Amino acid sequence: MNLSQMDLRTKAAQLFTFSAFHPTLDEATRRMITELKAGGLFLPTGALQEPDQVHSLTAEMQKVALEEGCGVPLFISADFVAGAGCKLRSGAVHFPKNRAIGAGGDEALAYESGRVTAEESLAMGVNFNYSPVVDINNNPLNPVIGMHSFGEDKETVSVLANAVIKGYQEHGMIATAKHFPGHGDTGVDSHYDLPVLPFDRERLESFELVPFKRAIEAGVDAIMVGHIAVPSLDPTLTPASLSYELVTKLLRERLGFKGLIVTDGLSMKGVMKQYSMEEACILSLLAGTDILLATTSSYEESASVLDAVVAAVESGRIPESRIDESVARILAMKEKYRLLPKSFIQAGYTADAFNKPASKAVDAALARKAVTPVNGLKEGALSSAQGSSWLLIHDKGSSIFAEMVSKQAQVALKEADTYEEVAALAAAAPPEACVIVALSHNKRMSPDFLSKLDKELAKFTRAVWVHFGSKYDMDEVSSRGLALCDRAPSLQEAAANYVFGRDNG
Repeated sequence: MNLSQMDLRTKAAQLFTFSAFHPTLDEATRRMITELKAGGLFLPTGALQEPDQVHSLTAEMQKVALEEGCGVPLFISADFVAGAGCKLRSGAVHFPKNRAIGAGGDEALAYESGRVTAEESLAMGVNFNYSPVVDINNNPLNPVIGMHSFGEDKETVSVLANAVIKGYQEHGMIATAKHFPGHGDTGVDSHYDLPVLPFDRERLESFELVPFKRAIEAGVDAIMVGHIAVPSLDPTLTPASLSYELVTKLLRERLGFKGLIVTDGLSMKGVMKQYSMEEACILSLLAGTDILLATTSSYEESASVLDAVVAAVESGRIPESRIDESVARILAMKEKYRLLPKSFIQAGYTADAFNKPASKAVDAALARKAVTPVNGLKEGALSSAQGSSWLLIHDKGSSIFAEMVSKQAQVALKEADTYEEVAALAAAAPPEACVIVALSHNKRMSPDFLSKLDKELAKFTRAVWVHFGSKYDMDEVSSRGLALCDRAPSLQEAAANYVFGRDNG
C-alpha cells in the first residue's frame, strides 16, 4: 500500500506508535493493529522476557499487520540503550551503560556494541531502537540522564554516539539520537515535570546541539525530541516536542535533518501536566514531528488520540498535507529497512543468534576498559593482601560481583537490603577488618549517605569501595575504590578480576 491508496484515518495511524501491553499478543494490542491500523508498536519492559518470547510476539504482530491491519509492516521499537539484554530477563547481551563506554573511550568497541545490539534485536523482530542517548551530561545533579550519557564533553559524546549509530544502522536497525535539543544540563526529570534549558542560542549551538549536528552528518535516521522548554528559542515555554520553533525551524530547517522526528513518550509529565494526550498529539504534528510515541495504557486511549488527530485534520486545524509529509517519510524509511510488503521477510527464530562468544567478548572488552580506579586503588589490591580476612558487604544489585569474589578468595559475605543497612554493617565491623563495600545505584546517592559511608570506611586499616553507579558519587569519598558507572554483569565480573589482578588485559 502506498500513500495514494490510504484514506485519512489509515494515513494518520501510520504516525502513531502505541505501547504493547503484554509479552503475548493480547486482544487490546491486536485491535490497535487490526482496527486502528497502527504504524508502530513500542515494547516496554513488561513485554520483554526472553528472546524466543519476543520473537514470537513480534512475528505475530507483523503477521496480523500484514493480513488484518493496513498491510504495511510495523515499526517495532524498544529502548535497548545498553544492548538487547538490558531490558530482557536473560538471553541476550547486556552491555555497560553509555557512561561506562565513555570511560573506556574506545570508538571501535562502541561500534561493535551497536552491531551486536542490532543483530540480536533484529533476530527478535525489533527493528527500531530508541538509542543512543546523545545528551551531554555536564550537570552532576541531573536526575535522569546521568550514566545514560557517554560523558561530560561534546567530543566524547559525539564520537562514541556516532560509532553506536553506525553499528546499528549498518546492520539493519534504525537508530534514534535523543533527547533533542539536549537533556544533559537540566535539574528536572521530564518524566515528572518540564525541564527548562535556560541558555542562550550561542551556548546551545556550541554545546547541547553539537552531538545532534554530528549525528545528522553521520546519517542518523531518527531523532527523538524531548519534553524540554528552551525559552531562548521558544519564549512560550512550549515543550520542544510540541514546538514548531524547535521541531521545524531548528531541527528540520536550520539543522537540515531529513529523517524521522519521534516524540518522547507522550504520557510523561513534562507534557501531561499542561496538555491532554489528544491535544499533545495535535500540537506535536503541527510542530512537525513524524512519529507520535503515544504511550497509552489502553486500547480506548489509543483510539481516542487517533480520533483526535483525524478530527483535527477534518476540521482544518491540521492540514492534510502535514500528515502526508510525515507518512511519505515513514514509508520511505520502511522501504529503506525492508519494512514494506514487497521486501519484508519475517525471519525464523534461531537461538544461536544470541549471546555469541564473539558478542560476549565485545561486552567483556568494553567492561575491562570501563574499570576506573579511584584514590590510588591498585590492580590486584586483594591478591596483594593474601592472608588477610576480607569482609564483603554488598547490596542485592552487586550480587554477581560478590559471587565472583567469593570464588577467588575466602571472604565473609554480608548482603544488605538497603544502603542504610550497608552503612550499618560497616559500622558494626571491627576496625581491624579488611572491608570491601559494593553498591549499585542508577542515580546519584545522597550526600548525607556518602558522607556516612566515607566516615565508616575511614576507620578500617584496609577498605575498598566498588561502586556500580554514578561516577559523581566517588567524588564525595576519600576511600580507595573502583568506579564502574553501571551494574551490568560484565562490569561486575571485570571489577572482581581487577581487584584480584586477573584477566584484565
